[in-house]
Amino acid sequence: MNKFLVLQIFNYFTLYIAGAIATFSNPPFSILPLIFGIGFGIYRINYQYSLLKIFLSAWFLGFGWFSFGLYWIGSAFFMADTYHVFLMPIAIIILPGLLAVFWGCACVCAKLINRKTKFSILYIIVFLSLFEYLRAQLFTGFPWLMPSMIFASNVYLIQIFSFVGSFSTNIIVLTICILPFIFFSNFKGKNTIFLILLIPIVVVVFFGILRYYNKSFLKNTEQLITIVQPNVKQKNKWILKNREKHLNDLLKLSIKYRDNSNKKNRIIIWPETSFEGSIPSETKLLSNISKKILKNKNTTLILGLLRTDEKQVFNSLVFLNFRGDIIHSYDKIKLVPFGEYIPFRKYLGSFADMLAPKDFTNGKLKSNPTIYGFENIITLICYEILFTNDINSRISKNTNLLINITNDAWFGKTIGPYQHLALAKIKAVEFGLPLARVANTGISAYVSPYGEILGSISLDTKGVKTFNLIPALDHTLYKTYGEYIFIILILVFLGINTFYSLIFKEKILNEK
Repeated sequence: MNKFLVLQIFNYFTLYIAGAIATFSNPPFSILPLIFGIGFGIYRINYQYSLLKIFLSAWFLGFGWFSFGLYWIGSAFFMADTYHVFLMPIAIIILPGLLAVFWGCACVCAKLINRKTKFSILYIIVFLSLFEYLRAQLFTGFPWLMPSMIFASNVYLIQIFSFVGSFSTNIIVLTICILPFIFFSNFKGKNTIFLILLIPIVVVVFFGILRYYNKSFLKNTEQLITIVQPNVKQKNKWILKNREKHLNDLLKLSIKYRDNSNKKNRIIIWPETSFEGSIPSETKLLSNISKKILKNKNTTLILGLLRTDEKQVFNSLVFLNFRGDIIHSYDKIKLVPFGEYIPFRKYLGSFADMLAPKDFTNGKLKSNPTIYGFENIITLICYEILFTNDINSRISKNTNLLINITNDAWFGKTIGPYQHLALAKIKAVEFGLPLARVANTGISAYVSPYGEILGSISLDTKGVKTFNLIPALDHTLYKTYGEYIFIILILVFLGINTFYSLIFKEKILNEK
């Protein structure tokens, strides 16, 4: 091992490849054993003593993880003329590079607090988990591609999110991926630390399996949810002459099974920015649309479109009743940096001219809508579904449904839409709520509070599906205690490390 560390270039390249390989443990590939690439990286970093080498090693590991896992962002530059194609390297190189800095800083902090011993693995896990939490909060936050996402592909492992949430599950995943390297290492007391870490993981996985097998019988209600996926390519989306065709497709899909619903309460959901147009200028058009579709007074149409207010533009959704009235509107609060607004635009000078010419405006938080039969509903646009704290702040005891509309057409037939769906499933499990996810080109899906996909419309497919609403769960452990669980797990890990250091302190120091 130490001989290889002399060849730092080889070391960094190896760590980059390890991080890259580990991304294939995420959806849609979901080859879970490949997450041990991260464990290999942590084990190698543990043997570094120079803070600079530690930072660079962790950065290359993170850069491999983020560059391979987020390559699909670059496809947005080919889907429309909003951005110049030559700016694509900024998205696929600089963004992963900046995200990897979090990993580099985490490992440096771990070593700073534990410089006198050669066993820093537990501190690395703690600080990586803490910095993943910071990554989800700072600079508007970007909680995409956290290690915990790998559990979204397994119906048993995804139950763990209902117990501890995404950030605590990062600790569990990082611990799992390092266990084989501890077991085959030459650390003193390796068997002790291996068992101390393994047993709680086995217990939580067991309870996850038990939760799914003993899940509550989710009896279908009489309320209906219809998801509509028009499959409009991004290049064609904003061409005015195509609008009539796009609207006709949406109308045909929406009324396809209308007669089967009788007089049941029903919501029909269209995706984000469903068609070219905005309110209030298109209020009359919306009224005509609702009157064509909503022949039943118990039916509500939910659709995404732009909203303008003087010089401001909002990414919005509206609820329309059978009379054509807008009974609720919601403006997107969490905007995508560089996608919906340009951070520090006024300081970028002429460079800003090569980006989107106008920024969207953040919406303001308002009360959740309540539809008869569906109770309280939380509406989320695009990647707002990723932000646990924002969802938690809006949830109430009567919340019975999550609705997430999105336009993943920007990312074509890449892994991006699969990852987005996986992250949405996690939120359904964390909060014990059914989720109706509607995407323009896919993947649209109806997800149970246990993370099961009860039905979906595939990527790059036009379609419509209707489901019976299933009730929300009364509670989940995570919904009740939130990030207090994360704090407790961090303290437990620090306690384990202290115990290990006290028992084997003399032996470790003698190994230096």
